[in-house]
Amino acid sequence: MDNFMKGRSGADELTIVLGFFGIILAMIGSLAHFQWLSWIAIAVIVIGVLRGLSKNIDARRKENEAFVAATANVPGLGKFVASLGGGAAAANASRAAGTSKEDLERAKRTAKKMWKGRKTTAYLKCPNCGQMLSVPKGKGKIRVTCPKCHAKMETRS
Repeated sequence: MDNFMKGRSGADELTIVLGFFGIILAMIGSLAHFQWLSWIAIAVIVIGVLRGLSKNIDARRKENEAFVAATANVPGLGKFVASLGGGAAAANASRAAGTSKEDLERAKRTAKKMWKGRKTTAYLKCPNCGQMLSVPKGKGKIRVTCPKCHAKMETRS
């Protein structure tokens, strides 16, 4: 499956929203006994699947960017679409670039380093940007500044 999806656009925000919209239309069509609405739902879902399998990545990326920009100011929908961006699109981008193995190796090295320093170092995640921070253990309440986003926080070490 991984080889089949190489060079294809995969599931981006627009594809996921098309899938959700198609499922909702299908449910409404079947509950209200509107067969024509179910056919429209199937067409929407097929368009979403074809977008995901498309090899014209630039065109799909432009369509997705236009969709995200158009829905950014829509109350409710803008936040929902933005929440999809960190998940599926990022996973597809890393899969397309072939970085999943490198990410796994980096995570293994980080875990090994954290295990070695577990007695002398406390590890915490910056609540603002998610950067992993290390602070000395046993110093009581300390003020920590994130080197990446410069957010300040107080914590016990």
